[in-house]
Amino acid sequence: MSAEPGPSYAPKNILLTGAAGFIASHVTSRLIKNYPNYKIVALDKLDYCSSFKNLQSCLNSSNFKFVKGDIGCADLVNYLLVAEDIDTIMHFAAQTHVDNSFGNSFEFTTNNIYGTHVLLEACKVTGRVKRFIHVSTDEVYGETDLETDIGNPEASQLLPTNPYSATKAGAEMLVMAYNRSYGLPTITTRGNNVYGPNQYPEKLIPKFILLAMKGEKLPIHGNGSNVRSYLYCEDVAEAFDVILHKGVIGHVYNIGTQKERGVLDVAEDICKLFGLDPKEAISFVQDRPFNDQRYFLDDQKLKKLGWDERTSWEDGLKMTMEWYTKNPNWWGDVSSALHPHPGVSMITQSSDDAWFFQYGHTRITREFSLSNGSSGLKFLIYGRTGWLGGLLGKLCEDQGIVYEYGKGRLEDRKSLLEDIRRVRPSHVFNAAGVTGRPNVDWCESHKVETIRTNVVGTLTLADVCKDQGLLMINFATGCIFEYDKEHPQGSCIGFKEEDKPNFTGSFYSKTKAMVEELIIEYENVCTLRVRMPISSDLSNPRNFITKISRYNKVVTIPNSMTVLDELLPISIEMAKRNCSGIWNFTNPGVISHNEILEMYRDYIDPKFTWVNFNLEEQAKVIVAPRSNNELDASKLKNEFPELLSIKDSIIKYVFEPNKKT
Repeated sequence: MSAEPGPSYAPKNILLTGAAGFIASHVTSRLIKNYPNYKIVALDKLDYCSSFKNLQSCLNSSNFKFVKGDIGCADLVNYLLVAEDIDTIMHFAAQTHVDNSFGNSFEFTTNNIYGTHVLLEACKVTGRVKRFIHVSTDEVYGETDLETDIGNPEASQLLPTNPYSATKAGAEMLVMAYNRSYGLPTITTRGNNVYGPNQYPEKLIPKFILLAMKGEKLPIHGNGSNVRSYLYCEDVAEAFDVILHKGVIGHVYNIGTQKERGVLDVAEDICKLFGLDPKEAISFVQDRPFNDQRYFLDDQKLKKLGWDERTSWEDGLKMTMEWYTKNPNWWGDVSSALHPHPGVSMITQSSDDAWFFQYGHTRITREFSLSNGSSGLKFLIYGRTGWLGGLLGKLCEDQGIVYEYGKGRLEDRKSLLEDIRRVRPSHVFNAAGVTGRPNVDWCESHKVETIRTNVVGTLTLADVCKDQGLLMINFATGCIFEYDKEHPQGSCIGFKEEDKPNFTGSFYSKTKAMVEELIIEYENVCTLRVRMPISSDLSNPRNFITKISRYNKVVTIPNSMTVLDELLPISIEMAKRNCSGIWNFTNPGVISHNEILEMYRDYIDPKFTWVNFNLEEQAKVIVAPRSNNELDASKLKNEFPELLSIKDSIIKYVFEPNKKT
């Protein structure tokens, strides 16, 4: 059979199994990015070695759809082929870790052979699939002689030596049979070892990197003389791209490299990257029951289709190390996977994922595709009935941004997960919280309710967003400071983002300060300190101007304030820029109560009058003291130079539009 490229193939609807796994997630991301006209249906049961986070770059794409399910479910597979009009299958789903196969070989038979059989039979029954790419492994060839410089060509005999490779060889036999017996348009790939970002650390390279990061020994099976060939994940994704479009039906393609490295060499290279002494960092442990010395492939057939590896070992290893250094907790607790001889995996699905997916296939018709227009933005907003939440929704409508309001309660993690997986947002906005009814005095007698929402709820939402790889814009408060010796009233010295809260006069402020101290540990959160919010809607009782214009008496103290008409659109821009950390979210400068009321009189009601009283007199009519301070808004001003001072902003956005005199 000729190895020359076949006619270029253009799929329409691709079912990609095991899509949340390591290699498949990189292939999925590449196809989504490079072929916007292809519809990608990602099927994965989210086993221990796959993660929905691996697909986060795809979630905002209109041509992407995710389905949680098992390839072993024939009803599900048949349904998807018909409902999604699938014409192409790229079958990556498999159990792949050799060590685990020695301890739980039946699971490998079920997943790798039976699962493949279900897919093949569904293709035969539905008669829709024009291309079925089956992903196998170089291990089906068995051990390669250490002395030979000739790699295994695709026509080599299959001689698997461990339960994992035996099940992959068995699956290949089924694929071959369905091609010959039923004319199923199959292509098989057999690949060398792959490494790179997102790989579950039961595999050699990510395991050694994480152990080196933890300062622990790097365990090598036997004497470390085993030789393997390693390809960087992006190069492999490109190989599958080429095979998808140019591969010949009925053919097998090796995805390999002639560049080999001993396991000991790999360990020493990782030690070098971390500045470790290999003699101190490496330990030798008992070998596997059987450990092939070498897998060596002939890679010429695929090269004739136009593919070649692009990434050097040194560059690929460095990029991989940098990714794990930046994402050490990507997989959560992986201590069991880092053992020298991990047996049957002790990694289990989180209770939240188990809860969400317990409904099985009754939800497979849920639409996960996002119709976000060209912006790619979709906001999930909490605080629908609140002032800020309502204004955010209106802004999204004005800007053509797709948004939905959250239905879950902040303190209920399961309902938050349901919201996120229902909406598939690009960003989450938290404008929910307890501020008091009608003011913060309410919190003094409702402390549990205040803690539940302001502390537990906010932290729970931040944690869920972190797990789902989402940026959370969190509307907080600047009412956690009061003028002090270092920041005296009238000095123009404002509190900066890094300053510790010093105001504990109200229980409301205590809860907000408590959350801020904790939430700073979440790098995915952008905390916006709002103060005495003002808007152009002078009929809203939450508007600071409306409040003080209705009081019998007011104090007159200069304060930092937030003009929502100007700053809420900036919060959306901050989401687009993926800003994080703490921000004083106020207009620059301060303004006093009297200055505002003077403008109110001049612009709105020339007959308006008011009476002042001091803090001691105010204390007699309120339950909890109020915060008065100036926040340093220079960080926000530097990011958004067009930001107006508080006085200019109030005139432009509030009093000029409402001018009556």
